[in-house]
Amino acid sequence: MYKKMLVLLDGSKLAEVVYSYARELSGRLNLAVDILHVCRPEEEDQLPMRQAYVNHMAEMFRAKTEGGSAQTLGQVVIGYPAEEILKYVGKNQIDIIMLATHGVSGIRRWGLGSVADKIIHETDVPIWLVPSFLHETILNDSSASRSILIPLDGSKLAESVISPVKELVKQRGVDMDLVLVNVINQPVVAYSYWGNSPPLVGENLTALRTESQVYLNNLVQTLKSEGFSARSEQLAGIPAEEIVRYASEYQPRLIAMTTHGRSGLNRFVFGSVAENVLRRLQKTPLFLVKPRD
Repeated sequence: MYKKMLVLLDGSKLAEVVYSYARELSGRLNLAVDILHVCRPEEEDQLPMRQAYVNHMAEMFRAKTEGGSAQTLGQVVIGYPAEEILKYVGKNQIDIIMLATHGVSGIRRWGLGSVADKIIHETDVPIWLVPSFLHETILNDSSASRSILIPLDGSKLAESVISPVKELVKQRGVDMDLVLVNVINQPVVAYSYWGNSPPLVGENLTALRTESQVYLNNLVQTLKSEGFSARSEQLAGIPAEEIVRYASEYQPRLIAMTTHGRSGLNRFVFGSVAENVLRRLQKTPLFLVKPRD
């Protein structure tokens, strides 16, 4: 069960979209929330101003969160962002880390290649990444589409995102449609689902599509037997592009995936599919889970 969420703010307007979204989510999931800002050592003279900012944001959070959220704490620490965030997570029993995909550095993304990249690789805590241009319907929880998109590559590691998603759905208490997706990667040389085999063409590719559909159908049936609403989609193309295109067209509440998979049809490695999805996403939140080997 998710109990406490860490919301990261860097003082920028771009990052504050995560604040409004976190208010909605924490109310729905009944989460305690810590709001954290990291002040770099060279900016220590600004500490009183930064502390006042975070205290104000925490007070507003408590006042405006749906259902009330008395358990909201504002904290400012001095140090280097990635190190201080990881340290805070380790000491404070954090269950979810939430941050914006952009921040004070604008187009250089507050984390890709630095803060978020290090956090994603070094923590086992799920990370909820919020695009700065989040769909208003998602931000306000007014979308008729209540689906969660779950890209899979055929590996058990990639499937490990399903369990955290099921917990989110149960805790939210609202019916959500779990959409399991596999992308047949046609533009590049495809390899067998279950190992490295010769390039697939013609009948072999057809067989792979069938194998992929059987795999998805089995997972869907398991989820349905557990009381979840689930269905599958098989897409064709470049994985990251197809995942983002599907999300843009159907506007799921969330895309949930692991940071990496293992030697499936399309290997989900952060720095490959997962990273490309993150770079391309503009309006749909991304829930990243680091699988345990």
